[in-house]
Amino acid sequence: MMILALLLSLAQDEFPKVGAADAKALEKLNQAGAVAIPLAANTNVVSVNFSMAGAKVVDASLADLAPVGEQLVWLNLAGTGVSDAGLKAVAGFKNLQRLHLERTSISDEGLAHLAGLSELRYLNLYGTKVTDKGLAALKNLKKLQSLYVWQTAVSKEGAASLNGTLASLKINRGDEEPAKPVEEKKDPAAAPAAGKPINAKCPVSGKDVDPAAVSVYKGQTIGFCCMNCKAKFDAKPEDLIGKVAEFKAPEPKKEEPKKEEKKEEKKKDDKKAINTKCPLSGKDVDANATSVYKSQTIAFCCGNCKGKFDAEPAKFIAKVAEFKEPK
Repeated sequence: MMILALLLSLAQDEFPKVGAADAKALEKLNQAGAVAIPLAANTNVVSVNFSMAGAKVVDASLADLAPVGEQLVWLNLAGTGVSDAGLKAVAGFKNLQRLHLERTSISDEGLAHLAGLSELRYLNLYGTKVTDKGLAALKNLKKLQSLYVWQTAVSKEGAASLNGTLASLKINRGDEEPAKPVEEKKDPAAAPAAGKPINAKCPVSGKDVDPAAVSVYKGQTIGFCCMNCKAKFDAKPEDLIGKVAEFKAPEPKKEEPKKEEKKEEKKKDDKKAINTKCPLSGKDVDANATSVYKSQTIAFCCGNCKGKFDAEPAKFIAKVAEFKEPK
């Protein structure tokens, strides 16, 4: 909900001033399986989301949009049975700003019907049949800012060609950086940029992910089917990340020893005995029985031998082959 509120606050000044939508028409859309609601309390524009109804929504279903065509600014047809022919009805919605057509059978022929949507800012064609040829229909949409063509036949060259006409457009092909993105001032404190989602299914709903709805969690991009599911994840990611099988928890960073700890370690190293055999008995040394002679640690097999050495070190030091006389 916070994300939706932010989007509304950013776009609200650009919403058209229109009369109130027909309440009966909105009710009819809701009964047909859509979610038809006003976008904000102080504007008459509306959003219609058919994605929950899926394949039940066909071309004929779009006829119910006509009574609210003037108020319609956001339309979601993702995963529906709408075809190229059905987009003829969409062509008449001149105030449309956001259009979701992902995971539909839309092709280049359907895009031709969108050429007159001069207010369109966002268009999602993920998983459709569009190609480079179809992008030509979008070249006059001067306000288009975001275009998603992940898992389509649109090539890198085709995306770059459209960017040559619409320089401010960001095109996401899903496997690379957007072609010629708009230069923006980077905030050093900003979250890392989101790339291609590591998952194919939404961890909240289990549906196919929408590449436009992503969050970066512990350096990995998680995809969702819609912004609503993204918001739920962002609120409590720890509760849902377990449902993303592709997620790999990063290994904890090893903390560097503190200066004090390093000094202690150095002291321990300095105290390490230079010899492995007791110079008096010839037995293996005991690490706890040591003496320092001329800055070098000498070890003994027992406290008794250590005592004898401490009494006359010059007498026994020659038996420590590892000992080096200081220069």
